[in-house]
Amino acid sequence: MFPRLSIIISTYNSEAFLRGRLENLIAQTMFPQMEVIVVNSGSRQNEELIVKDFQNRYPNIVYLSTPERETIYKAWNRGIAIARGTYIANANTDDRTRVDGMEVFAATLDRNPDAAMVYSDQYVTSVAGSGFENDKRKERLVRYPFSRLRLLAGYFLGSQQMWRASLHHVDGIWFDEHFEVSGDYDFACRVAERYNVVLVKDVLGMYYLSASRSNKQYQNEEQFLSEDSGVRRKYVHRYLASISEKEFEDLYRRMNLWMCVPRYAYTVLHRTINVIDRRKQILNRIFWCWLGSYMEEKLGNIERAKMLCRKYSKIPSAAILRARYRELTNTDIRALDKCNN
Repeated sequence: MFPRLSIIISTYNSEAFLRGRLENLIAQTMFPQMEVIVVNSGSRQNEELIVKDFQNRYPNIVYLSTPERETIYKAWNRGIAIARGTYIANANTDDRTRVDGMEVFAATLDRNPDAAMVYSDQYVTSVAGSGFENDKRKERLVRYPFSRLRLLAGYFLGSQQMWRASLHHVDGIWFDEHFEVSGDYDFACRVAERYNVVLVKDVLGMYYLSASRSNKQYQNEEQFLSEDSGVRRKYVHRYLASISEKEFEDLYRRMNLWMCVPRYAYTVLHRTINVIDRRKQILNRIFWCWLGSYMEEKLGNIERAKMLCRKYSKIPSAAILRARYRELTNTDIRALDKCNN
């Protein structure tokens, strides 16, 4: 009998977390309907011994290993290639899932045949190896409802999702193995071009955020920012090309409307909505300027596009606008500002 769900675990020097993660998966209410595929990506620690200990008791645990380290996305693809489940989920070694979390994810996909992927709220903890139920210091991360527009503003699905195996074996959508940290963002963008993505408004997983910032995205922040912005640039063109003329006109009016709101009023509105209902949070003005520059370029208004990039360019967090300005002009906006001053 084929499993209903295949769980993919990539491990590299994660001995300290792996046993707890496997125990967490074995405790899942749908574990009898699961297979767990552990891909050891050239680790120098003792993950193999841990996995083989579990394999002696649970025949639905599969083990693969490679002599050299691979990107996490290459390891995931390696596991997915042999996965037999109808659904696929990744399981980072330092994350944990609510005891019925996988079952809730699978049931959501069952109820939503138009959806190809589901995600949920998460807890975040700084306690390494903490269990989902017994960590009293965890904080809830409220995820936004899905939209392709919001996805252009940045990846917000979190580290725990479930998706249909047919995305790989029928549609040919695999993880781009060249990415180090943003392959899941790129994958979500490609999935969203064809299918719906659904939010479960409940906490089904817990994400470990190291107090020492040892998580992979912090090990090379420059690379993370480069990959993240590269994904956004890639898909903004595809997004604008895919919407109808009316949708483009409506989005253009919406962008200009937000540009007319005074900065202080926008800040107050943003903070107020965050307190009332974070799921309804409006996109920030830096994003609207960035998106607007592409819309103006599409309309042939290059000077207007450059003006939008300059609007908040001196704000430290507006690196994406400075990069966009260089893209439009081949000129560093900071050097130009110094000349103008």
